[in-house]
Amino acid sequence: MKKSIIGGVTIGLMVLSLGECGASSLSNDTESQKIAQVDAVKHSYYAIQKIENPDLEVQLAAINQNEKAIEFIKNPDKETQLAAVKKNYTVIKFIKNPDKEVQLAAINQSRHAIQIIENPDKEVQLAAVMQSYLSIKFIKNPDKEVQLAAVNQSYNAIKYIENPVPEAVHLAYQKIRGEK
Repeated sequence: MKKSIIGGVTIGLMVLSLGECGASSLSNDTESQKIAQVDAVKHSYYAIQKIENPDLEVQLAAINQNEKAIEFIKNPDKETQLAAVKKNYTVIKFIKNPDKEVQLAAINQSRHAIQIIENPDKEVQLAAVMQSYLSIKFIKNPDKEVQLAAVNQSYNAIKYIENPVPEAVHLAYQKIRGEK
């Protein structure tokens, strides 16, 4: 019990002293400050909130401590985004406009990521329905190719498509009848 209280006080004092290094946040001016920043986020990922424009090494140290640190990093580096999403796909919700590669990393982690990705790229939509046709439920206005891919996985996909294209309906009907 004492150890955790002392550890918490130490981390709190470290973050507090880091906050006093200049203004109310840290700068990346010197190597010693960077080392202090890395040490701080290794002890508590919350320390990243006090660091203005953390460099890649500091960002990754925070993510390695806890992937939820991505929430507190303004404009995280793409490598940081990928590292966070690969640890836990749900943190994609904290990334503004993740690019296709980050979206695909989340989908590769879990098909359920399609539920939390805003405006998923078409390739991401296809990857999700290829993992499970049920992913089509969570895609708003899927285009023809995505609909056909889902229905090709299972004719049951048709019931989850709000406005199916005629080709998807026809394919579902063919699959029900056992045709190719």
